[in-house]
Amino acid sequence: MRRISILNFKGGVGKTTLTTNLAYALALQGNRVLIIDCDLQANASTLLADVQQPTLTNVLRGEAALTAAIQEARERLHIVPADKDLNTAANHIVASGMKSYYILRNAMKQLQGYDYILFDHSPSYSPITESALLASQEMLIPCELASFAVQGLLNMLEKLNATLSDLDHELDLCGIVPFKLDMRYSMSHQYLESLKATFGEKILQPIRTDATVPRSQSIQETVFEYDHRSKVAEDFSQLAAFVMQKGQQEVKV
Repeated sequence: MRRISILNFKGGVGKTTLTTNLAYALALQGNRVLIIDCDLQANASTLLADVQQPTLTNVLRGEAALTAAIQEARERLHIVPADKDLNTAANHIVASGMKSYYILRNAMKQLQGYDYILFDHSPSYSPITESALLASQEMLIPCELASFAVQGLLNMLEKLNATLSDLDHELDLCGIVPFKLDMRYSMSHQYLESLKATFGEKILQPIRTDATVPRSQSIQETVFEYDHRSKVAEDFSQLAAFVMQKGQQEVKV
């Protein structure tokens, strides 16, 4: 069971879009996938499910088991939803002491039969972020192709390394996913080349700009459900194939 945090400390870079569509792409390949929505905005939750109690809020406050909060979203795809009270869970973690930061990590032992756990993070670093990172083994970072993208990533990775080192926890960087690649503009190519020059093979399959994304989200569908022949569906399929291949290579080692 691979546990992957999808995060970036910058808002609007595609975290939820990446989480939901990668999860669905993995499920289409026969994997059982669980999304844990760690964002107060609960966009992944409302996109994929009719949110019911209990939610992640109840889990983090010690009011429900993680398994009790799991909802079916699609075939082979489940979600632990967030809600608008998630900030109260952050307050509870702080008030309860260090052991509460490990509630998600400990709850992973309850889960059976899943191939992938994807944590959809808020752009702000919070006790909930820390709890989910401690439960994760890897991280996948969506990155918008824009000015200062490289420096923003370097700053984020530096902060994460410092914080997780203090907690004696390491995360493998599965990769960085460039978002909103628009082939019509030369600047997009320049930003992409800059990322590759800095991060090398960690730069993965770019996700192209496609109107399929907002259109699918407006009717609570993944890009595959809206138009499985779209270029962005192709991009997510290729990304899912890479993630699966990486896991197979690690098993062989």
